[in-house]
Amino acid sequence: MKIILVCLALVGATYAQHLSRDEVERRCLVDKPDVSQGVAYVADLDCAFFWQCDFAYNLLKNVTLKVCPIGTLWASRASAETPPAVGQERVVCISCEMQNDPTCQAQHPEGSAQCPLPPPPVSTTTEAPPALGDKRCILMPQKAAYQEIVGEVSKVWYLNRNETVSCGHLLFNFEKCHCDAAPEFPMYWSFEKNLNSYANRAFAANEPVGSVGLHGDGCVEFNGTGGLQIPYFKNGRNRENWVVGVVFNRDVSQDSVILYKTPSIFINGDVISASASVMDYFGNKTTLEVSVTAPGVGFLAVVLRFDGTTLTLSVYDESGNLYQDSVNAPGEAAIPWAIFYPPQEPLFVGHVPADANPPPGLPGSYSGKICMVSSLFYIIDKLVDPDFLPTFAGGGGIYQKHNRQLFIIK
Repeated sequence: MKIILVCLALVGATYAQHLSRDEVERRCLVDKPDVSQGVAYVADLDCAFFWQCDFAYNLLKNVTLKVCPIGTLWASRASAETPPAVGQERVVCISCEMQNDPTCQAQHPEGSAQCPLPPPPVSTTTEAPPALGDKRCILMPQKAAYQEIVGEVSKVWYLNRNETVSCGHLLFNFEKCHCDAAPEFPMYWSFEKNLNSYANRAFAANEPVGSVGLHGDGCVEFNGTGGLQIPYFKNGRNRENWVVGVVFNRDVSQDSVILYKTPSIFINGDVISASASVMDYFGNKTTLEVSVTAPGVGFLAVVLRFDGTTLTLSVYDESGNLYQDSVNAPGEAAIPWAIFYPPQEPLFVGHVPADANPPPGLPGSYSGKICMVSSLFYIIDKLVDPDFLPTFAGGGGIYQKHNRQLFIIK
């Protein structure tokens, strides 16, 4: 093992120094996996390298310097001062032409050993071309041509080689013609093709398998024995401005979980209740709770919104009636609070498993249809992405989708 590490260090010494092992071990713990056996990854000062952190029984056992395949670079470069925020490490080797960091390009310019000149385009490929969209771009001076793949935001068709290339956890930016960081939100699940979020940016796990199934009309059917777990929200950053929406039907009276931990949304007959955990700048924590009574049956659109001071619950029925109430965080309004996510805990949808140690008295599993789940970050009343409005946002207006009335934030 020592010989291997020495060889790797010699290869990279031409371009940049590597992080010290002590620093790597510290950064490994930032993105410690939530399973007893697992790995995490840390960027290196040299863009051609990355560190693998091996865990066993929740203890860091080893760190190993690894090199990206020829023609690729790590998607991010380590800062010598501070590690990335929790969950922000970009875990993927991407093609050299997609790595737009000037320092990375200086370390490994086009034509170098790590980033050799691309071979001439080939006329045949074993990969069947996917359905392609209208967006195209050419990255200069490499003359690398890319085209949109329908339904994808992180994968594109590389025309030079007739193959799919992936940006990993990043998005492909056709204006810049390379992989690029993207706003974390909006994030939404419309359940039209699978249980994953839009464009497969994040996934929802069916627990236990078979308890939730696609209904074929943009909804998922919960049979009352299980639900979904969305790990995307584990260790999410604190947020002063935040909104979550969910659309579901209530054909029979039930005492059930819709969403759990942060936020929590429950139904009990005609009563819709919600809660969220918040924390102020001094580390003080509290739980805000609010509820409304929305009589009748059918589909409901529930929007829970927090602006740093007030948690507002809005419930819309199929007739467009609005039922709304709110609760304020304690203390002075000038000192904002922030939503915080429980560490290492996913967002549960429709069901909370016993191994998650639910508190006594928690409602049971939901039985019915859920047609959309959305979480998005906003600033005052201006959405981060205006293009998101036609699909879903929550509260204010009504429009048709899947033959059901949903809603739009104004």
